[in-house]
Amino acid sequence: MNKKLIATSVISATMLTLAGCGSTPSAPKSAEEKAMELEMRKAFLAKIQGMNVNSLVPNAQQQNVQATSQPEPTITEQELLAKKVEVDKTGGAALFSRQKDGILINENMYNDYEGSVVNIGANRLTGEFTYAIQNFDGSFTLKYNKANSQHGAIKVATVYKQGDSFKVNTVTGKTFTGSSVTPTSDGFVIGRKGSAFRYVIGSEQVKSITLLDGYHIAKHQNGDVASTNFILLEKDEAKKSDSLGNFLSATKDLGNAFGINKVDDYVLININNGKQVPLDVSASGKNVAKHSGCVNKGLYNKCSNVSFNEALYEKSGLKNNSHYFWSIDWIDTKTGPLAFYKTSSKVKVVDINKEQVHTVFSRALGVNEFTLIEKVDGTVGVKAQLGFSSDLIEDVEQFIRSNTQDIEPMQNLGE
Repeated sequence: MNKKLIATSVISATMLTLAGCGSTPSAPKSAEEKAMELEMRKAFLAKIQGMNVNSLVPNAQQQNVQATSQPEPTITEQELLAKKVEVDKTGGAALFSRQKDGILINENMYNDYEGSVVNIGANRLTGEFTYAIQNFDGSFTLKYNKANSQHGAIKVATVYKQGDSFKVNTVTGKTFTGSSVTPTSDGFVIGRKGSAFRYVIGSEQVKSITLLDGYHIAKHQNGDVASTNFILLEKDEAKKSDSLGNFLSATKDLGNAFGINKVDDYVLININNGKQVPLDVSASGKNVAKHSGCVNKGLYNKCSNVSFNEALYEKSGLKNNSHYFWSIDWIDTKTGPLAFYKTSSKVKVVDINKEQVHTVFSRALGVNEFTLIEKVDGTVGVKAQLGFSSDLIEDVEQFIRSNTQDIEPMQNLGE
């Protein structure tokens, strides 16, 4: 109802009430009583006319209006940096492993009581990490912490998703928009078509990054952008209407599976100088089959529909080891950045500074998975599961220095 109408109704009702008060029908009013009643009416009208109509709205409704209109409180970058310094006073280097709803840190599960962990950026040498949790209302919260820190995690930003777009509001009042959000060990990177922006906790400056044409920032980053200065890009999908493009892509993937040719679906680029490191990993491995309309035929199920969707895990709960997240990793070492990737039958390491590729493991029947092992002395090992057995190289840098076989030049984009 219109507030002015409400106020008028209240005045009218009150005037009627006053008109009927003050004396009884059997007792005629004296001149003094009539004068007093007139003064009372004048005083009441003056009070009503000066009243704010908002006071007629119930208090609870007013509070709700105020609560929804007030922006989230912000702090300065200096204040946020001071909180980070408190977190960093304790804790240290750690091994991080992504799990379904949490993070495995030095064999101990780290969960957030506010929501499930959906993404992470971590520096294994310092133990710093930023992670995203999904909230009940569909939004996400970015938090920062350090492995084994005695201080709790601190909030960095809130992320809102609408369609294919993201909006990031930092606790310091900065606002970003883009098509992807990638946590780094010291903040995050938000990507757009052809460009990206890197936010560092406590910094007033925001770094602009130029991406490659035809590529976008990969959703999952196994290596840390902040410590290596390299970010993983994924090739844009061919349009469904482009039948020739889809045919050529399928043919290339088939040839890659048999080791006949290389693919360039994933590329590492240096966010400072734009250096490109193509990796021979196919994007088709990220998809997992999902069957529906299935009927039990005894020894097998006959399904009327099958779709393929991206998934880090199989339906059984095991890793989808063909997904690029498990197939690609990179790290900074004493001798420079190294990139690791797995093909159908080999595990290779790219010495980025020397632009050389070394084969560290090979098995004709296929390689299941590999894991990087970082040690207190700064050396990096790599372990691979080869069927029912495993193999280990204790020091990858030493292996590169002494290796004389299975060395090839770094792949060129479009090769």
